[in-house]
Amino acid sequence: MSNQRLKSRVAIITGAASGIGRTTALRFLKEGAVVWAADSDGEGLDNLNREIDSSQLRTQALDVRQQVSCNALAEQVLEHDSAIDILVNSAGITPRSLDPSLPFEQLWQTVIDVNMKGTLLMSHAVLPAMRKSPGGSIINLASVMGMVSYHPDLPLSEGFNPYPHSKGGVIQMTRDLGVQLGPEGIRVNAVCPGFIYTPLTAGLSENPDLHGKLKRRHPLGRLGEAEEVANVILFLASDEASFVTAAAWTVDGGYTAC
Repeated sequence: MSNQRLKSRVAIITGAASGIGRTTALRFLKEGAVVWAADSDGEGLDNLNREIDSSQLRTQALDVRQQVSCNALAEQVLEHDSAIDILVNSAGITPRSLDPSLPFEQLWQTVIDVNMKGTLLMSHAVLPAMRKSPGGSIINLASVMGMVSYHPDLPLSEGFNPYPHSKGGVIQMTRDLGVQLGPEGIRVNAVCPGFIYTPLTAGLSENPDLHGKLKRRHPLGRLGEAEEVANVILFLASDEASFVTAAAWTVDGGYTAC
């Protein structure tokens, strides 16, 4: 297809075994990209390989918390495909993903390490390759919770939830990187979803009372779908967003406007 928006581009997508990362990987493949789907969830990557029969898909285990793991992935992509044009930092967790019996400091640090440090390390790892062929695009998955607080009628935080702390850091990191790397032709943007139907939010949407409250908090009257976020990520990765950088894009059904 000659009108594929990412034809022959090489993209790394972290957190690609499930949720928004997985949906974005599938969308990028349809748009002609070579996709390196990376995740710490080996079983999820195996499932992706079984579902998608494509010579353009590669999967790789990755621990975004470890610089050596991020650097090794970037080196492997370069060795195999000679370029890194797009990075989507989609790997992320919430405290709900972790053992609630963990000590407070360990739980907080784990979320920060995956969501914020992981975004930093993977972005740092791809920079040498992107600098060799300007025009690269980095898209960071932040959240509306990096922009506003959890509403008091949602029992999701007492002020010490590391998720909004980490996503606020991702937004500021995006602005700083976008400003500093702009003169080199590398664009950096963040996507800030509202509440989206993914495995990460399953525990919320499966609770009828909480699900109803969440829907009412979004002026469109519903939670979002992963495909709706992937559409915005695709735009930011493509040449259509050539004058867009250092920006945080809300995909939230109006959540942050309330």
